[in-house]
Amino acid sequence: MKRLCSLFLAALMTTAVYAQKQVSAREVFQAIDKNQSVQYDGVVITGDLDFTELSNRKVKKEKGGWEEIKTTVEVPVVFRNCTFKGDVIAYKHLDDKGSKTKVFNIEINNGGVTYSADFQENAVFENCTFENGSEFKYSAFSKVVNFAGSKFAEQANFKYAKFRQDALWAGIRFEDYANFKYADFARRADFKDVRFHDNADFKYAEFDERVNFTGSRFQRHADFKYAEFHDGASFDRTDFDGGVDFKYSNGKRYVSSR
Repeated sequence: MKRLCSLFLAALMTTAVYAQKQVSAREVFQAIDKNQSVQYDGVVITGDLDFTELSNRKVKKEKGGWEEIKTTVEVPVVFRNCTFKGDVIAYKHLDDKGSKTKVFNIEINNGGVTYSADFQENAVFENCTFENGSEFKYSAFSKVVNFAGSKFAEQANFKYAKFRQDALWAGIRFEDYANFKYADFARRADFKDVRFHDNADFKYAEFDERVNFTGSRFQRHADFKYAEFHDGASFDRTDFDGGVDFKYSNGKRYVSSR
């Protein structure tokens, strides 16, 4: 009987530990909306985490029936070894009927409202898994950004994003399209040992300091057309399995194969 009770208690404890690893995106959002910094390690976050719905939203532009609304994450957000089951949203465009207007990654901006979120403090998503979409288009990151070791199962959209401090991407796996078109990196950008399983788009990207792609692998097309490498770029031991386009790019590049 004593052994049976011990086993029962152990089972209850195991269940409790498992339950603690499930955190709703709503809970995370509410803490951020109250200006409370968040820090999670080893949890599964369920539901969509939408940074564009914060209550500090402000209208930035209004022109010809098109409107832009900005929110700001004013506290540090730290996620390590976490799994995001839903979408992580820092950008969306809704038409006049409230529906997203996107067809094959091409947006149709014929009116409606564009929402995007900026990050005022450190944004850490280290060794995390994004099982669904991740949208950071137009986001401005004022402090350090750390996505190192993470995995994006679907499209990762950082188009037009601005990185004002160090941006850490080492060891990431992009299973789908990685979009950094027009991204602006003001400080160090580290893409060491990254795996791009689908197309990688760095067209028109601007790197103010040296960028490191050492040991990375581009399994499909890598587009660096018009990219600006102001302090040089290292592509040492980098594989371009699907070809690479450096046409019209500027700055020194050190390229060598394995």
